[in-house]
Amino acid sequence: MAPLKLYYLSAEVAPFSETYELSTFSRKITAKLHDKEDVDIRVSQPKYGFVSERKYILREVIRLKDLPVMYDGKKHIINLKSCFIPETRVQVYFIENNTLYKSLPELIYKARNGRVFSDIDFRFTFFAKAAVHTLTSMFWAPDVLVCNDWQTSFVPTLLKEQYQSDEFFANMKSVYIIHSVNNYRKFSKNSYSAVNIEPSVKGKMVDNHIRAIQDADLVIAMNYESKKVLENMQKQKKLYEAFEEADSRVIDVPKKTDRSFWKDTANTIESACREL
Repeated sequence: MAPLKLYYLSAEVAPFSETYELSTFSRKITAKLHDKEDVDIRVSQPKYGFVSERKYILREVIRLKDLPVMYDGKKHIINLKSCFIPETRVQVYFIENNTLYKSLPELIYKARNGRVFSDIDFRFTFFAKAAVHTLTSMFWAPDVLVCNDWQTSFVPTLLKEQYQSDEFFANMKSVYIIHSVNNYRKFSKNSYSAVNIEPSVKGKMVDNHIRAIQDADLVIAMNYESKKVLENMQKQKKLYEAFEEADSRVIDVPKKTDRSFWKDTANTIESACREL
């Protein structure tokens, strides 16, 4: 069996950044997938200022230093630094852009006073763009981009509309995994302009869960028992209709998980990716 190459994109990976279920999921599932001899998985998340380079032994990757990324009509310079998730051999690439990520507090999406950052959609639209764009500099072409929640919701669209005409990206597939249903998923049309993509709906805001569902090759809803993700999706008529019409599946996540759950979930995700 040929190795399955997975590029796992997440705004949060424990223990580096932790605000909700996504972080633990990312830590657990990437470790289980990495344990498989026929899976090559690499992880990427933003380099927030609170992530200690000394504690986690982040190292500069020379070939991934001072890379230009065009975004919102401007050239942004990023650096990728690398380390392993503690107690694993799962490699994480941190995308460093001090302007966008260094000042974010541990809450990531909102200030310590509870105020949600007004430009949070821009910060993660850039993450999506940079994560895809830098693959050529990594000299590594994954089979599947595993995109997690609204923070990576632009990835399936970028891949489909801007990159797959390039031979390097032509055979890549995307899997979009939904972990939450909240207003963070609504992106401004200005964030679409920043990556030169036309919004598909009227109004000032776009439900990016819907757009990602429509553009991804597979959609998975992680139905956390404690968060009632599927129930919340069903309350959003257009969102749930898009999910039902797509190639989609649901994985139920009990309040208490064990090794067998994570192993089974990793097997499910691996099998689904191989079928694409």
